[in-house]
Amino acid sequence: MHPGNVRKTPELSVIVIAYNNELYIEEALESLDEQTFDDMEVVVVNDASTDRTGEIIDQFVSTRPKFRAIHLSRNSGGCSVPRNTGIANSSGRYIMFLDGDDWYAKDACELMVNAIKRTGSDFVSGQVVRTNTYEIWYHKNIYSVERTNINIREFPELIFDSLSVNKIYKRSFLEKHNLRFPEGIHYEDIVFTGKAYFLAESISIIPKPIYYWRVVEKAAVKSITNRRSEIHNFKHRLTAHRLLDQFLIDNGDSIYLLYKNNKFLRHDLKLYVNDYHKFDEEYKSQFHEYIREYLHECINKYEFAKLAEDSRIMYYLLYIDDREAFQDYLSYVQGKPTKEDRLRFNGDYYYFWSAKSPESDQKFLKINDPKITYAIQDISLAGDMFRIKATAVMHSAIRGEYSYCWKLKHKQTDTIIDPQSVDNDVFVFDLTDVELGNYLLVLFVNHMGISHERKVRASEISGFPNIQTRNHKRTISTHISPKNFVGLKLEPTKKWDKIKWMVRRRALKTRSKQPSRFFSQKAEELIRAGIRKLPIRSNWVLFESHMGKQYSDNPKYIYEELLKTDKHLKFIWSFENPDAAHVPGPAIKVKRGSLKHYYYMTRAKYWVDNQGMAHLAPKRKGQIYLQTWHGTPLKKMGIDQKNISQGRELNRLKHQVSAWDYFITPNRYSTEIFKRAFLYQKDILETGYPRNDILVKKPEEICEKVRRYFNLSHDKRVVLFAPTFRDWNSRSFYKTFKDIQLLSQQVDDNTVILLRLHYLLAAKASGIKLPENVMDASLYPDVQELCLITDILITDYSSVMFDFAVLRRPIVLYCYDLEEYLYRRGTYFDIIEHAPGPVCRTIEEVASMIQTPESLAKYHEALNSFAQTFGSLEDGHASERVIEKVFE
Repeated sequence: MHPGNVRKTPELSVIVIAYNNELYIEEALESLDEQTFDDMEVVVVNDASTDRTGEIIDQFVSTRPKFRAIHLSRNSGGCSVPRNTGIANSSGRYIMFLDGDDWYAKDACELMVNAIKRTGSDFVSGQVVRTNTYEIWYHKNIYSVERTNINIREFPELIFDSLSVNKIYKRSFLEKHNLRFPEGIHYEDIVFTGKAYFLAESISIIPKPIYYWRVVEKAAVKSITNRRSEIHNFKHRLTAHRLLDQFLIDNGDSIYLLYKNNKFLRHDLKLYVNDYHKFDEEYKSQFHEYIREYLHECINKYEFAKLAEDSRIMYYLLYIDDREAFQDYLSYVQGKPTKEDRLRFNGDYYYFWSAKSPESDQKFLKINDPKITYAIQDISLAGDMFRIKATAVMHSAIRGEYSYCWKLKHKQTDTIIDPQSVDNDVFVFDLTDVELGNYLLVLFVNHMGISHERKVRASEISGFPNIQTRNHKRTISTHISPKNFVGLKLEPTKKWDKIKWMVRRRALKTRSKQPSRFFSQKAEELIRAGIRKLPIRSNWVLFESHMGKQYSDNPKYIYEELLKTDKHLKFIWSFENPDAAHVPGPAIKVKRGSLKHYYYMTRAKYWVDNQGMAHLAPKRKGQIYLQTWHGTPLKKMGIDQKNISQGRELNRLKHQVSAWDYFITPNRYSTEIFKRAFLYQKDILETGYPRNDILVKKPEEICEKVRRYFNLSHDKRVVLFAPTFRDWNSRSFYKTFKDIQLLSQQVDDNTVILLRLHYLLAAKASGIKLPENVMDASLYPDVQELCLITDILITDYSSVMFDFAVLRRPIVLYCYDLEEYLYRRGTYFDIIEHAPGPVCRTIEEVASMIQTPESLAKYHEALNSFAQTFGSLEDGHASERVIEKVFE
């Protein structure tokens, strides 16, 4: 052959594949013909098209020497055969691929060839631009900057880009590893590109648009990637992933299955889940079968924890093959009704219930913020009356477990305006005396004591009317804030009043959210210093119970006993809310933490408290602090706790204890524990508890007072349910509410249950609709008075059991979380061995016990032994003994 006829090997081969692309193939070929790079060949492989695609290709290449056409005799059914054919029939040093319905950027080939020659990488990847509005989220992560000579093991996020068409490959790299597209399956890029990533020594990335991917969503004949409604399409995708899984294992790269699986879950599987509602029942059945099998092959369920909430829950439900729960969750995220009520709370977080999920796996079904939707049917404003008709739904929650209320909330001060009346979802607000300003319409949903707040957005309701009323003083109008929240605006009508209001509103915007002070901080410090110079009053006694939350416990009974003496003392009680507390006798009530409280603390000779208040004011020489405490210790206290043996908590404990002069204990057992646990070295008063005097004397007038308060007749059997506080789980009250509902269904018609939450949780019961035979006793100030009318006590680790044992009445211990409690708090003795009654682990066991008196009778001896051990000093005169020891 004459040397002039020898064809020079081109730098680049571009392989174009086409099948029935008559509308787009010419545009694809033109994008190659117009490239700024010239040293290239274009091999066009027609995969036996049945339309004019082959004719258009032949006509185009006939006048362009760089182009060659290959026509396959029968359709291969995919992209692999024509691409492999193109590789075999091309000769360039570098290879690129183009599909017949897409096109290249004008300088794509020049950019890619320059990049691979400059970097020497085995292949180089460039950006893909889709023609629809869909943005590929991982593109920003991968293509934000140029990356030169990297390896997938140092940047495994590359695996998310599984396309082959936006890359240029060294032919030598493909030949060295015999890398070809797998034939006989769709989604061949997953396998080809995945292998290329892990076989390449180096890869480079250029952040330039290279490839334009035409997305025709409503095409008459859908592309392979858009045929997700055909189940074999899903099977092909799983096959491709299985091939890549096996390659990674065989290649020693199984550790990177984590990244490949993450890509499968976040991208591949998500496409089918998004289309699930379009599938028929036969498709769905096969889909669940195939995906369950694949998820159990190479995917650990803990990989779901890395996903966004919706994906995590959906894929875990697919993993455990709970088809009903999966379909319910799809309805839940779309705000549609679910066949079963699946929103549950486990005492720590919400989750989407599945009968097939073990309790230990609830974390995979965790819901951070329950779905709540609302609808407003009518809004009106007449004079000072604002009226809305509105409903709300907490999706997949049991309807009787939650309630809702619409309120107005002042934007600057957070003041809440409650509706004047509520009737049949019509909420009426009287705005006659409310403060001027902007108010947001807010939905409050109470779910078993857990409050959820939702500001109402205009975009989420069907129309928010523009209404206004006006009188000579002010104008009230509906309002949409700049952030799209709806509400009302109340502003003055007169010009001068508007100016004053503008000044006032600006002050509200800039005002600190801290509680307002009558004096400045510096002035208050000077006043406090002056108070400390005043003399101590020898006949002043300051009382406090449970950090000012109650008039109760040992301080109450010492106070009432002191009222009977002739000691001529002046009494002061401190409360969080003095107006809400009823204290008999001449006591002065002060707000805890106020300047007035500081005044009395600083000057009173006696402090009587059951918890700790030494941090509120410095104790002065000559003052006497009587620490009564608030129970016999079962759970670990003070330095015996795991988390208090050092650091700030220990210093706080030492500061409190150092102020105590006397410490009351109810028995020898408690004395030894408190001395050690609190590092206490001063006087111990082993007198019994003053609060238990009433349990010995059983005054009938108190019993009648309590019965009248709860409207209880004498023939009713009273069960007191009094669980303690779990300091590691502030939402433990939720389980209590669930249990109380179950218990209420098991007791007979003659039984009434009094629910008594710990004082730190007492307010939680106020928003819950309890069964008719359950009464909320959480805010009743004195549990000792409740004990007087109680026939059976249900508790757990609470010290109320030691007090109640004085009455020699049945006690049932409900210790559903005994192992966790022992781990987190620990106990001073074996509760099961020394219990005064049965120790139950389920609420069903509790119900069975209180319904069978003969079962409780078996524990009579244990109860007597328990009462003798811990209550031998309780004779009704503890208060007198304390007063005799402490008060001169």
